Amino acid sequence: MDAYSIRYLLDITPQPLIGSSCGQCKGAIVIETLIERIQERLQAGSYPNEAAISFSVVMPLLRALGWDDSDPEQVMPEYASGGRRVDFALSGTGKRPSIFIEVKGVGRALEGDRQLFEYAFHEGIPLCLLTDGRDWSFYLPGGQGSYDERRLYRLQLTDRPPAESAQVLRRYLEQQRVKSGVAFDDAMRDYRDIASTREAARNLPKAWTELVEQPEDLLVELLASQTESNCGFRPSAEEVISFLRSLTQSDRVGAPSVARPARRPAQTPEPSQTTISQPTPPVASEAQTGRALVFELFGNAQSAPNAAAALVDILQAIARQFPNSIEAIAEAAKGRSRNHIARSPEEIYPARPDLARAAEIAPGWLVGLNIANREKIRIIREACRVTGLQFGVDVKVDMPNADS
Repeated sequence: MDAYSIRYLLDITPQPLIGSSCGQCKGAIVIETLIERIQERLQAGSYPNEAAISFSVVMPLLRALGWDDSDPEQVMPEYASGGRRVDFALSGTGKRPSIFIEVKGVGRALEGDRQLFEYAFHEGIPLCLLTDGRDWSFYLPGGQGSYDERRLYRLQLTDRPPAESAQVLRRYLEQQRVKSGVAFDDAMRDYRDIASTREAARNLPKAWTELVEQPEDLLVELLASQTESNCGFRPSAEEVISFLRSLTQSDRVGAPSVARPARRPAQTPEPSQTTISQPTPPVASEAQTGRALVFELFGNAQSAPNAAAALVDILQAIARQFPNSIEAIAEAAKGRSRNHIARSPEEIYPARPDLARAAEIAPGWLVGLNIANREKIRIIREACRVTGLQFGVDVKVDMPNADS
């Protein structure tokens, strides 16, 4: 041990995080103060080797976390494992080790992964820590995948505020939490969350490919509406679908990346990316003009505040006159990938029922409202066809952008 390490050990006497709530508060202050001093010395390059990290960083922090390094049943330096030695083994029960800690010199934190895992597998250790004083990597050896994928947390001590670093260290290393098993429960929960997030990220490109190859009506409507909002012209549904599928084709050239803003479905294409074959002046929506939508039903002029309300009024009137035709209307009104008229939001939009804005048109029957005006007109036309009514005669209605 060098002279600096001896002076440092004599200077630090942190209190264990046990006892009353006041003792816990005092312990929290001690560990945060200790971390702040360690951060300063790391920045100054004051720890020349692995021994300095072990005795001047790891040991003081373990004491602050409630470990009694004078008790060989709690803290076991140079623990023998499979003919080799682990720098520290911690036991919360006083029987077999619970945690292995491997210490490296500053800047060498990633060199001991394989060696540490061999030790841990040999002993059946549930939690491992690899640190160079600055970088603290916590691993679950029993996890799946590569070493990196079995890492549940990586703490860069010099990049975090002392309070935040102390919170992480207490979560996984506090003696009382290790002894009670709470630390391992939290570690397992955190690892499952990370694994779930990683699996979701892996499947995002596939989900995106499937979504744009067979786009939902809502996605087509959102992209078309946003394009119209940006440039004043509305692309047709076919043009939007063609654009989405072109993104899928370009992604096939190389490995798709999850974080590619230009590939997110919510982004708006530039006008030059979408060809408008027959540009027309922009049509203001009902909300923009403040005017009601006027339509004619069975010879009577009526009005509705917007196209969605007009759709509901018209279908309600047809349902009242032809109550036995609702099921046939629902079948005829089906979209490319989902129902528009059904008995529940789940049937209207199975993938995301929470997004299914719907209104009742007959007892037990709903119509979805998250659709373009052209689709609303199509549904009304189908309702007329099924019931023998004449669209344009018995039912007259014109909606903005219905011809897009």
